[in-house]
Amino acid sequence: MDEATNVEPASTWNRCDEEGEPTALPPATDGVPGADGRLDGRRGGRLGKHGVRHPRNQLNDLTGNEWMFFTKTVWQTSLPSELGHELRRQHYANKPPALMQQIIEFFTRPGQTVLDPFAGVGGTLLGASLCGRRATGVELEQRWLDIYLEVCRQEQLEPQEIIHGDSLEVLPGLVEEDRQYDAIVTDPPYSPALKKTMCDGRYGWSNRSSPFESFSASPRDFRNAASFEDFYDRMEQVGALFLQLLKPGAYAVVMLRDSYQNGEYIPASFHVAERLRKVGFKLKGVKIWYQTGAPVRPYGYPFTYVPNIVHHDILIFRKE
Repeated sequence: MDEATNVEPASTWNRCDEEGEPTALPPATDGVPGADGRLDGRRGGRLGKHGVRHPRNQLNDLTGNEWMFFTKTVWQTSLPSELGHELRRQHYANKPPALMQQIIEFFTRPGQTVLDPFAGVGGTLLGASLCGRRATGVELEQRWLDIYLEVCRQEQLEPQEIIHGDSLEVLPGLVEEDRQYDAIVTDPPYSPALKKTMCDGRYGWSNRSSPFESFSASPRDFRNAASFEDFYDRMEQVGALFLQLLKPGAYAVVMLRDSYQNGEYIPASFHVAERLRKVGFKLKGVKIWYQTGAPVRPYGYPFTYVPNIVHHDILIFRKE
């Protein structure tokens, strides 16, 4: 070891084979992340001068530092409200384009293609535009697509391909067209919009105050599923289509959030992961994402434990 830099000599570095099994890496550290949670290999960190893209890296264009930082299973960000946020926030579940950009940058290279079957107001599509990828977004509600198009107009961005319709109806058509994408990055409805029961007033505190009840009145909206089992069934159906639309070895990244109903924690992310494994995906990992500043509420205080679910589960699957 070089005691001046505390880095193993390059000749002793391990690498990973195509299955992701470690065969050599220098010791991982935090490096020097920026305020947005990103790591710039040129600003220091334990890899130092080795912060360049490896010639055998065919997945993305990241440096060694950037690659290692992204693989951490806990991800805290402080991302700005930008790119038409005032318009996009009408969706109440919109994701920061910069966040989606970082996910896309890890699982693709410039010029490659990304599919978002639950496009909403276009967080994934905007993220793809920010890093030079081509994207297709499918969305059931025209009003959300209209907001995305208005944001593109305001920000002087060329709109990505958008398709208005139900993913369970649109995706089979893409399969028939022999479409193959380099990645799927999507943020589907987290769970069915059942009656709010976080505390139900029993402990003197009201439920979360929000004008948002559902994304649409359509029975085709996954959020309008009759039960969690119905929701999981729909996710399994769309997951089977994901598999057909991905190139071999490509990744599907699905962002979800668990629920709390009738006094019980519902690990919806786990159940969805099991359904996608059932159709043929291999689950490669889970990243826990927390956006700084998420509000907390005294749901069970001072009587019983009720969780403030402030994190999202980013499920990472691979077609193998």
